[in-house]
Amino acid sequence: MTRARDAFYDRRYEEAVERCQETLTALLPSHADVPPPPAPPTPDELADRFLGSYASLLPLIEAERIAAVFTFFVRRKARFRYEPGRPLPRREWWEFLQISREEASEVLAATRLAFEAVQRGGAAGEP
Repeated sequence: MTRARDAFYDRRYEEAVERCQETLTALLPSHADVPPPPAPPTPDELADRFLGSYASLLPLIEAERIAAVFTFFVRRKARFRYEPGRPLPRREWWEFLQISREEASEVLAATRLAFEAVQRGGAAGEP
């Protein structure tokens, strides 16, 4: 029962991080005069675009945390170096890819900070 409950909440944390990534992506300004890239942007490219657009509004100390929201799962999986053709490691790799409550809280806090900063910046720019 405890394992099933933990698995349920782990999925919820992962969904929360994915929603945060989607929220920050939706805040990116659209450039109608710029054609879309041939391939979808990578999480790192999205993070760079976001920080390039809003760096003046965001505390510098938070930039890495905000960029990490875009790249959370990509970076986590990159740390797990599975080589095709080799047997999968034991179960630990799956636990390594899970997100904890503390990590989810950090992602939510970074997203909230970024969202509020963009809102304040937009309001400050209005006449």
